[in-house]
Amino acid sequence: MKRIATLLGVVLVSFIGVSRSAMAQVPASEESNPATETACMATTPVEQLALNAAKNEARQMAEFTNGGLTVYRAEPAMHGSVVNAPCEVVSPGLWRFTIRGGDPVAVSTEGVYTILSVVTVDNVSGAGRSVNLEYNGPIEDYEE
Repeated sequence: MKRIATLLGVVLVSFIGVSRSAMAQVPASEESNPATETACMATTPVEQLALNAAKNEARQMAEFTNGGLTVYRAEPAMHGSVVNAPCEVVSPGLWRFTIRGGDPVAVSTEGVYTILSVVTVDNVSGAGRSVNLEYNGPIEDYEE
């Protein structure tokens, strides 16, 4: 009888865990960007590596410009897969990242962003790559 009760308990716990994960929703901040004509896409492993490196360089530029990690954190999309990054192709060979960020606690716990950084990165590999900060300031002051 104890075995049956134990087995039923394990099954019930497993069922609850599965049903909870099935009902989980992805937060808006972690949803992937829809594919558009200007979305950054990589079709080969070499392009994927270059695009991921460009994403990291853009995020690091925003972090450095805004005082470092103790006072600034970029949005979650800039820390994960490059597919989710706020990126667009400006022209062949040039990517633009529009990065929201702000106080580390406000960004990570509340999803509150106060600073916008717009960074362009050319897709040249190696030492020839350039990273340029086009805008850095309050989100509400940015005009495209």
